[in-house]
Parts: sequence; C-alpha cells; structure tokens
Amino acid sequence: MQDLLGFEKMVTPIIIRILYFLGLLGVLAATVISLFQGRILAAIGILVFGAIMVRVYSELLILLFRIHDNLVSINQQMKDRNSSGQL
Repeated sequence: MQDLLGFEKMVTPIIIRILYFLGLLGVLAATVISLFQGRILAAIGILVFGAIMVRVYSELLILLFRIHDNLVSINQQMKDRNSSGQL
C-alpha cells in the first residue's frame, strides 16, 4: 500500500490494459454499425486497422512504463553499488 501511495508502483499499466479491451470493443461496435449500414469495405477496414491502431497505441503506452521500471531498477542498482563502497 505504501508503494502505491508513494507512487513507487504504477497503476496506469493496468488501466491501459483495461482501456485496450474497451478500445477493441469500440472497434467491434464500429464494425457492426458499418455492416448494418451496408458499408462492407469500411467495416473490414475499421476491423483490421482499428484493432491494429488500438494495439499499437496501447503497446507504446506500456513501453513508456516499462522504460520507467527499467530506469528505476538501474537507479536502485547504482544506489546499492555506491552504498557498498564500489565504484
């Protein structure tokens, strides 16, 4: 709980995964609406490119947080190394 309140642990990656699935549901809904309007090519385009774009956007956001986690890990290793007297 202390990590969460002290912003040591990020909750945003979990939220991004939830938003990813909501985005896929939105793409599916837009595809179904296009199908009911008789726009089959548009529906296929929305399904394919919409799903890809939602995935790419989500992966880019997750990537930012993984970079952050790696930098925190490197920072902690450097602190441990300096506190043990090694250079």
